[in-house]
Amino acid sequence: MSRVELSVVVPTRNRPDHVSDCAASLLAAGGFDELLFVDQSDGPESAEMLAGIGDERVRCIRSDLRGATNARNVGIEHSRGSLIAFTDDDCRVARNWCGSIRSLFESDPEIAVVCGRVDVPEELASEGFAIGFVPAVREWQSKFPPPDRDWGITANMSVRRSVFETVGLFDPLLGPGAPLRCGEEPDLLFRVLDRGMKVVNADEVRVSHLGIRKHGPESSQLWDAYGAGTAAALFKHVRLGNLKATQLWLGHVSKMVVGIVRNVVMRRRPVGARYALAFLQGTRNSLRYGVDRSRRIYVQRSRRK
Repeated sequence: MSRVELSVVVPTRNRPDHVSDCAASLLAAGGFDELLFVDQSDGPESAEMLAGIGDERVRCIRSDLRGATNARNVGIEHSRGSLIAFTDDDCRVARNWCGSIRSLFESDPEIAVVCGRVDVPEELASEGFAIGFVPAVREWQSKFPPPDRDWGITANMSVRRSVFETVGLFDPLLGPGAPLRCGEEPDLLFRVLDRGMKVVNADEVRVSHLGIRKHGPESSQLWDAYGAGTAAALFKHVRLGNLKATQLWLGHVSKMVVGIVRNVVMRRRPVGARYALAFLQGTRNSLRYGVDRSRRIYVQRSRRK
């Protein structure tokens, strides 16, 4: 079997120190054909640092667009690999990261997406909260994971280019920095699984996530963003009349209600109530936007004159 070309895409904005360490991590791992940092920064520091690396595989693409989802889409459009791996500037990849990704895709042509493990180092977890991902079920195809697990995140996600050509790019109105907040991952994975494609959750493909939000308002806001974004991601497909999306959306609501009621009955704090409120807010926010039925992405509603 011929060797497939692997592109790595990393969005960044105003974090030159993270960019430097992320690039060092990826270069130490090796195994890629090109490394694209999509830079939305206000200043030149990140671009200058990357230019100083002196490795022809490393490119910095300046973008005036905002939001990590837009950055990933720009990276897809500028990359050339038949495999595209995504991570974030505040992540550090394992030494065998690219090799493990390449091995999985080359061993099974049916694999559309690989969602790798995202660990939060213990010494940082005590200081705050960061999103991680620990795979439970290895493969998903023609069915959907339950609401509370096995939905991978773009901090460690790899996709065949042909998948984007089939289901479309990330939805620009979902994700960090976008109007509908986080939710780009469940939206893309839903479109992939809805087409009967295979998603592999690979524990051996690992990154460490250093993006800690301090306990309190910062971590609460992050949870709010994920609750609202997940709801908006699923409710878009509910609005498109997709029965599977409706079942998933109702499954989220049911699980949240059961958890809150159980805590109240046992006279414990109603943990999950804030996330539930954010989920309902995200559902309502969905209705502020139109949906392009052919591309299955959100669009701005045209203003009436």
